[in-house]
Amino acid sequence: MRRTVGFAIAILAVVAACKSDEQKKAPAGNAKATDGEELQRGGMARLPSNEPKYLNPILEPRFIVANSLIFEGLVGLDAKLEPVERLAQSWEISPDGRTITFKLRDNVKWHDGEKFTSADVAFTFEAIRSTSAATAWKAYMAPVQELTTPDERTVVVTYAEPFAPALVTWTVGILPKHLFTGSGDGGTIDLTSAHANLEPVGTGPFKYTRWELGKRLLLEANRDWWHKRPHLDGIELVFGLGEADVLEALRRDQLDWARVPDVESWLTVAQTGDFRDHFEASEVVESRLRLIAWNTQRAPLDDKRVRKALTYALDRSRVISDVLFGQASAIAAPFFPTMFGHDASVAPLPFDLDAARKLLDEAAPAKGDKRFDIEVITVDTFRGPATDGMTAIFRRDLGTLGIDFKMTTLPKEAYYERINRRDYDGVYFGWLPDIPDPDPAALLHSSQAQSGANYAAYSNAEVDRLVDEARRSVDREKRKKLYQQLQQVLAEEMPYTPLYTPYGHYAWSRRLHGVTARDVGPQAPLPGVAAWWLEKK
Repeated sequence: MRRTVGFAIAILAVVAACKSDEQKKAPAGNAKATDGEELQRGGMARLPSNEPKYLNPILEPRFIVANSLIFEGLVGLDAKLEPVERLAQSWEISPDGRTITFKLRDNVKWHDGEKFTSADVAFTFEAIRSTSAATAWKAYMAPVQELTTPDERTVVVTYAEPFAPALVTWTVGILPKHLFTGSGDGGTIDLTSAHANLEPVGTGPFKYTRWELGKRLLLEANRDWWHKRPHLDGIELVFGLGEADVLEALRRDQLDWARVPDVESWLTVAQTGDFRDHFEASEVVESRLRLIAWNTQRAPLDDKRVRKALTYALDRSRVISDVLFGQASAIAAPFFPTMFGHDASVAPLPFDLDAARKLLDEAAPAKGDKRFDIEVITVDTFRGPATDGMTAIFRRDLGTLGIDFKMTTLPKEAYYERINRRDYDGVYFGWLPDIPDPDPAALLHSSQAQSGANYAAYSNAEVDRLVDEARRSVDREKRKKLYQQLQQVLAEEMPYTPLYTPYGHYAWSRRLHGVTARDVGPQAPLPGVAAWWLEKK
């Protein structure tokens, strides 16, 4: 690994030099219309995107840029991921935390000119609850006891008991009732077969124009958007670009914005003087985690001493420095550092082979030179230099303790098949929030141990109590204290080894202004892309 370390040092020196160089330049891409610049309207910005299966925020399982630009929720987010008014102009939460009363904006129209009303919110709620299609939103709407619409501009949501993430669940995109009702049972069209999934109508800053299958999706500015007209005339979403292709497409002027796909590209290509002459670049700590879940129902991983020993023996700091070149932060628990539930006072366990050996000698004594084998599975989209480098480090260190470590990459179907059977020793995976809330129930609650996202198959009554109590508390300070207690328990139990939170890296043309790194993503702030503008060539 010495060559890798030397390479990292060399790259970091280049980065430092480039940053010093950059300080002499006036930033262009992230500037607003100040310092003599004149904001210009018009132009089409081009972004890479996955091709959607559904242009429907309820049904599409992945983050799709188009859905976030076409549809809106009652609630939006600011730059700190705090809730702000969006389709709702205000809300009131009852003292017992069980009822939210939303007052809707009166000046919102669907892209086809129809008026947005509370009936659309009620339809979206019922569609989520009744659809047989897989949707993450069903779980978030399950705590709702009743939704009523006293008038066109009022929505009252009542929960069976206080539900802390309740408000931010209403970031879900609202669907137009008039396009999903007709000839189906009870006058409602099957959500998955509706034509509106292919030619969507929303209330957002951009509206659907054309979908060229396999090639691109075109959106135009919604000139009647309730917030204000976007500065751009439109957005072109380009399909079919692999991660390795996006930077080259950016350099060839085929894209105006792109996510930098890997650390090496960020530290080499994206830091050169030639690149920075033409492009802005930014890094940001994102709401993403990398974890290993240990199968707590399988020996010897059912012993917390073994799980803690494995965490001591996995040199996460070296992975961050040698493999990721410092472009990540260590974490101590499955909590997002960008959200309030994170407790910075709980430090990650250090790399300590002696401490690991001592615990293993107690819990899983060696037989000769061998203790046991471990197979960790991951999906094949994680295959690459970073995973290979991490695996090599883990395999070598665990080998000194008599543990044979193996990372198996699987196609998506086979991966989820084994996940559903809980047929593995461990799972290496990434975790992103569906909603901007730190609630860790999906990963930790025993109700999710056999068929949900609790890949550790972990069941602990005290953890369930803390998770449930935090979910029922609408007092943020109380929730923070409960999550601090929870993280103390997890530090001893270690159903997961938290690895790191990777930095996100982005680059965009210096002709493109008003950009912030969080503008394209599941938790994009308002107004986001609608505030971008292009200099004319």
